[in-house]
Amino acid sequence: MRKLESIMSLHQKGHLTEAEAGYKSLFDKNASDINLNYLYGKLLLDTNRAENALPLLTYAYEKTQSNITVLCEYAKCLLVLNRYEDAYRCLAPFNNNSFETTKLFLRAASGVCNDIELESWYQKLKTSQNNIALTNHVAGLFDSRGVLTKASELYKTVLKEDQNNTTALHNLATVFRRLEDSEEALNLLKRAKSNGLNNFQLYHNLGNAYSDLNKLESAIESYERAIQLNPYYVDSYKNLASIYAEVGLINKSLAIFESAIQSGNTSNEMLIALAEQYLRMGNVELAETLLNSHPNLDRSSTAYLQCKARLYHAGENYQEAFMLLKDETDSALMLDAAQYALQVDKPDYVLNAMPPLTKSSDSSVMAKAYLTVAERLSKRNLHRKSYCRYSKLVRTFQLPDVVGGKAASHFIALLKEHVSQLHSAKSAPLQQTVNGGTQTRGNILSSKNEHLAELRLFFENSVREYISEVEAIEDLHEFVVLPNKDFTIVGAWSVFLSDKGYHTNHVHPEGRLSAVFYIEIPSELSHEEHEGYLSFGTPNFKLKTDLTHEFTVRPEVGKLVIFPSYFWHGTIPFKSDEKRLTIAFDISSS
Repeated sequence: MRKLESIMSLHQKGHLTEAEAGYKSLFDKNASDINLNYLYGKLLLDTNRAENALPLLTYAYEKTQSNITVLCEYAKCLLVLNRYEDAYRCLAPFNNNSFETTKLFLRAASGVCNDIELESWYQKLKTSQNNIALTNHVAGLFDSRGVLTKASELYKTVLKEDQNNTTALHNLATVFRRLEDSEEALNLLKRAKSNGLNNFQLYHNLGNAYSDLNKLESAIESYERAIQLNPYYVDSYKNLASIYAEVGLINKSLAIFESAIQSGNTSNEMLIALAEQYLRMGNVELAETLLNSHPNLDRSSTAYLQCKARLYHAGENYQEAFMLLKDETDSALMLDAAQYALQVDKPDYVLNAMPPLTKSSDSSVMAKAYLTVAERLSKRNLHRKSYCRYSKLVRTFQLPDVVGGKAASHFIALLKEHVSQLHSAKSAPLQQTVNGGTQTRGNILSSKNEHLAELRLFFENSVREYISEVEAIEDLHEFVVLPNKDFTIVGAWSVFLSDKGYHTNHVHPEGRLSAVFYIEIPSELSHEEHEGYLSFGTPNFKLKTDLTHEFTVRPEVGKLVIFPSYFWHGTIPFKSDEKRLTIAFDISSS
């Protein structure tokens, strides 16, 4: 008993390696001890090893089903493993025993119940004592399900009773950001901060909001503070590194990762994040050295395999990249393998592996895009007669002569002045496809600016017209999946290109439809060479067979071009002292 108590003390003090060794030693001698099974299982669960913890916690639970402490830990383990029905079943008799069992039960219910049933359980279990805390918890469950309207409603309910509730203020801010209202998100986060909230999540989300609004200096300060408060949250490093690169602080974008690793933060995520950053900078040797010098890296993880394949790719070892991934079944790895297969002239892999991935929202756009390239390389070209009928699926719309009571030319001039001021970065984000220019952050169309609001109305009317026109096409291919009539604009940004600038060919994985609107174009372009034209059909990676574009659209001020998001598209480079200014956006179902 004394030995178990001393091991428990190590566990409570955070000496987890020593505590685990102690639990294991006792367990080897007495595997039937209920308390030992519980404690050992809890430690494994606390260190993200739920599968290993489950048999231990199951044994403890089955021997003491009415012990609430054991029940809660067992239920947490089931929930981590997405075994919602099992958790729901064991928690149901105790769903109002304590606030902890109530929260866990509702979490389990969120995995087995529809929205109406979850709301019903919340109403049954809500009391005057737990009202605010439980409402925040249930709002978080709806938030996780993507039911943002309901989540927002519940957070606002909390704030009516307690206007300074920092949990509701903070979480409602993240909802507003996902609803692409970064200005309101920032206001709420500032209120949470003024009411005493001071954790890394607050500063990370402040960084996100400032970044969305192109307030990059404030974003940098916020991310730096987030890292001070939690040096292990890698997303803060990634976001900060991206902004450092945009404002010209290239060395700092690497140094933050290198410093963290030198300080002992050698998690898989941190090491791979630095390796990916090296690759973005073109430092292939440093990336390779980093991966090879840490033998404890999980070399079976999706993140590692993606990074290793990209390292091969950066060295133009396309065959090695393909061979590394060709037998993987994870969809993200299969998509990467598809690109490498095309680069080593193996279109059959793509023609066989990609069709199932077109049915999943996470992989649909890229799978269709790779299939178009495979069709061209195999010389079948079936896409041109089915899901890439450019002349029918690429459509243009012209800004009306009068917009918001202003002549179109005057409206464009005002719009140009405002949008130009939003380009505060020195270079485009590293992960973006802009060359010789800059790209704004956040959703530019969520701005309260009157000109952007009027422009958005034109965009929305044009999208509705596009949907109606394309729905009327006979024999529309199943790959052409249109948004519903209650569509949403899921992202919008401005691109500013200067002399010899261009947009690398790319697709938009987040949308069903994508669009570009021309605010300013150079007055003298070589139309014979299609300078500055929007081009379609050419991928953004090197192939053994050169593929030229299949379709182009001439740019004109006030023109909006809408097309399916899986179409490869880019801008043909132009030579001019004048600038090219556009707004692009994606459309998806609401």
